[in-house]
Amino acid sequence: MRYDEFRDELEAALQRNSLHFHSLQRVETIELANTVQHWKVYADGAAPPSTEPFRVSAEIAWSPFDAARSYAREEDLLTELIGRKKRLPRTERRWKRVDLRLHASLPYGSTTAMPAPQLFGAWTASEKVHGAFAEVEEKEGRIVAVLGAHEDVDVQAHCQPDGVISLKGLAISGFRIVHLPRVWDDPERRKAEKDPHAELDRLARTFKASLDEWTKSVSELATWIRYAPPAAGAKPVEPWFEELREDDDKDSGPETIN
Repeated sequence: MRYDEFRDELEAALQRNSLHFHSLQRVETIELANTVQHWKVYADGAAPPSTEPFRVSAEIAWSPFDAARSYAREEDLLTELIGRKKRLPRTERRWKRVDLRLHASLPYGSTTAMPAPQLFGAWTASEKVHGAFAEVEEKEGRIVAVLGAHEDVDVQAHCQPDGVISLKGLAISGFRIVHLPRVWDDPERRKAEKDPHAELDRLARTFKASLDEWTKSVSELATWIRYAPPAAGAKPVEPWFEELREDDDKDSGPETIN
């Protein structure tokens, strides 16, 4: 399975599982130094009003690190690596890492008071994204492969001139591993390889479940922030839009909020 085939199959699986995006939300780049391609989309789910003022979204990305293996037949690649042999050695199935980053962002220029440590601690302990992300493969009671994992929650903050730290957004990153069919010249081996359709659908369902759990967690946090009493001595947090110079007001362009 080559780059364009995997891209089209993955995009179709995401759309089938309600992770919608349009062409403007897809970013494809290529590195000039080594011609490696990168693919990324920004998908939105149907977030309930309870998540407001946060905007919940998902960023899905992958890079074809095994380009040589995806464009060459398995027999030809083995011959190139180890020479001609009567019987070629067995090879492991191809795999690819697909990254998922979940965001919860406030509108541009907006912040909210940083939640108290006890509130944040209770929230991170109750968030259920871990169950949707994490997966390991075990044999005889030992972990032999990590098929999915995630990092800690990333808190995005803004520091006011008076030193007050306010909350701008939250994010959590993780990945899942999918197996892909090898490119065989032997028709029997080619037929025996599993079609990736089912595995990509499973990946898309996992990402959708992760986004749903993240949305629920953000909704809970938004509710706690909305109704939690302010800390003693707390001051209202004001927007941090930069002030325009007087010369900028003479411009006849669109009106800017200060």
